[in-house]
Amino acid sequence: MSTRARGAAAAALVLSAAVGLGGCVTASAPDAPTGSPAGSPADAATATATGPSSEGAAPEPAGDGYAVLETDESTGEPIRYSSCQPIRYVTHLDGAPAEVGPLVTEAVAMISSATGLTFVDEGATDEEPGPEREAQLAEYGEDRWAPVLIAWTDEETIPDLEGDTVGLAGSQAYTDAEGRSAYVSGDVMLDAPDLSEILTERSGEAQVRAVIAHELGHLVGLDHVEDPTQLMYAEDNPDVVEPAAGDLAGLELMGAGPCVEDLATP
Repeated sequence: MSTRARGAAAAALVLSAAVGLGGCVTASAPDAPTGSPAGSPADAATATATGPSSEGAAPEPAGDGYAVLETDESTGEPIRYSSCQPIRYVTHLDGAPAEVGPLVTEAVAMISSATGLTFVDEGATDEEPGPEREAQLAEYGEDRWAPVLIAWTDEETIPDLEGDTVGLAGSQAYTDAEGRSAYVSGDVMLDAPDLSEILTERSGEAQVRAVIAHELGHLVGLDHVEDPTQLMYAEDNPDVVEPAAGDLAGLELMGAGPCVEDLATP
């Protein structure tokens, strides 16, 4: 049984003039009161849209070519999804080009293979994306966490996609009675106008798949790195469309978290 919510971890990806990838790190929100729902990833992004939080420095890249978004202060370990629970997800791809659905599937398979985590596709949803999504939603049942939402949307719906930002992703963590924390839900917001334009480029499909995989990397807990050869690099890297060595090491770590059975349900 969950006892309290932690803040949501989120990160944004922006489009450069060269159709590269970049972004800014956001800090997690403070712990919420016992029993309260986690804040949404978009909320966390909004809180630090102009730069890192003044309350603490942005996470430093690890020496192995990857960096993590959040560390559990009580254990010193990265916060991750429970290794013994599947990550269920739904898609809201209304208006997306036909190729986007398969690209989402391929990106999910890429991250699942690298982490060892099981992703379960629960199909399309009528749930509309929004900036304040909760970890529990009645439409999915009171006895389960809301599945991860992967949505094709725009800046009018998700204000943090304004400008050159092409994607946002984040997860919400809860802590159980024994003090163990794990992510339980999250979302991936994809900017439809920008990504539709990228799809018209010669390598457009590979780049869009890379954007989705990059955001899924954030979803499972990875941060940006300073190495331009990595998929999680924060700036221009249009030629890097698959996880590199540092990404793979980080993704493996994100999949090797503890089994937190008490957080399998709210």
